[in-house]
Amino acid sequence: MDVRTAIRTRRSHKQFTGVPVPDAVLTELVELATWAPNHRLTEPWRFAVVRHERLPHMLHAIEHGLRHAGGDEQKIALQINKVKAVLHEAGAVITLLRHTSPADPLLDREDYAACACAMQNMQLAAWEQGFGSFWSTGGHFVGPALRSFWRAEPHDEVVGALILGVPSGELPSHRRKSPQDLLYFV
Repeated sequence: MDVRTAIRTRRSHKQFTGVPVPDAVLTELVELATWAPNHRLTEPWRFAVVRHERLPHMLHAIEHGLRHAGGDEQKIALQINKVKAVLHEAGAVITLLRHTSPADPLLDREDYAACACAMQNMQLAAWEQGFGSFWSTGGHFVGPALRSFWRAEPHDEVVGALILGVPSGELPSHRRKSPQDLLYFV
């Protein structure tokens, strides 16, 4: 698959077949993520990988975090079921953490942008190898309750969790705006 095809056909998959993602693929996805452009080669990222067989532990941590935060029990149960539906048949999860730079707002912004590029690298590379993905920035995956699960350091920000697996079906393409509707030359 060439890069144009990967960009045009990649979708956010939330339903998987339960096939584990091999360690070699997970390692390669992280390696390819590190080729993302990053100003001054700061390499602001770290990657926490949850293999398929450890996903129940991640789900337990999410459930514990949601219940510990409190709130309406019915809403909590709905959130837990939603997360279970995504993780139940996933093949692995890669979470990207970045070291923040509060004293340098420009560097902090550039590093966040670099991490977004790293996530896209992983998604495209996974798709090229037949693995679908879903990039979540939702609180149940990246919120404060999971900081200890991800082994986040004090100045770390959890950029997002990339849920990976063999897609259980194809997803339709959605119409995109025409480039002529979005660009102008100056």
